[in-house]
This record gives sequence, structure tokens and C-alpha cells, in this order.
Amino acid sequence: MVFSKRFGKEFAEMEKQMGRMMRTTSLTTMVQLQSGSDWLPAVDVYETEKEIYVCVDTAGVDFNNMSISIAEDNVIISGRRQWPLRKNLCRVHQLEIEHGYFERAISLPVPVEVADLTSRCINGILEIKLPKK
Repeated sequence: MVFSKRFGKEFAEMEKQMGRMMRTTSLTTMVQLQSGSDWLPAVDVYETEKEIYVCVDTAGVDFNNMSISIAEDNVIISGRRQWPLRKNLCRVHQLEIEHGYFERAISLPVPVEVADLTSRCINGILEIKLPKK
């Protein structure tokens, strides 16, 4: 019984790690970026009966320096995440956070009312709420 519980936990952890690996090894990271972006933030798109929600991982990006362009069928978000300068740096041991310019185009599943959108940035997540047409 103890063996099967431990084995189950190990499989659950392995599944979580594989999911993270598959998300970070998406097609956009395997092919050269055509947009001129240095990196691409992760995006989630949700749909309710009345709205479309676009959520973008913009941790470390100044909200006031982002550009958001919205049409009936797509959203384009661009900006820049700066690498924090460290004085007296002599060695980097791990470097995973991507920095530089980004531009992300998101196709929307249905037409939206551009004039009635709302957006907010909380804890590094940009959320755009778009009412459906």
C-alpha cells in the first residue's frame, strides 16, 4: 500500500513536469520568431456566454509601456521586459527569465465589441475583457 501511494505521487509529479515542459516547448519556441520578438509571453483565452477574456503573462513589464491593439477578430500586445541590472555581477548560475521586446498576436474565436473592452494588470497578469458582438 505504501509503495503504491509513493509511486502514484511520483507519477503525478512526473505528469506535472511533462505538462510544464510541453507548454514551454510549444511550436512558437521551436521555430524562429518571425515577428522580430525576443520572446513571447504566455497567453490564455477564455470564453463565457457574453465575453472573451485574454490573459497575458506580463510579469516584469511596465503596464504603461505596453501597446495593445484590438480589432474585432484579434488582439496584438507588444512591449519590453528589461533585464534588471546588477552591479558587481561576476557569474550567472541560472538564467531562465526571457527579456527584451515582445509582440504577441492572438486570434479571437468570435467577433468582439472593441469600444466596450476593459483591461487591468494584476500581479503581472494583463487581463483584457472583450464583450462579444
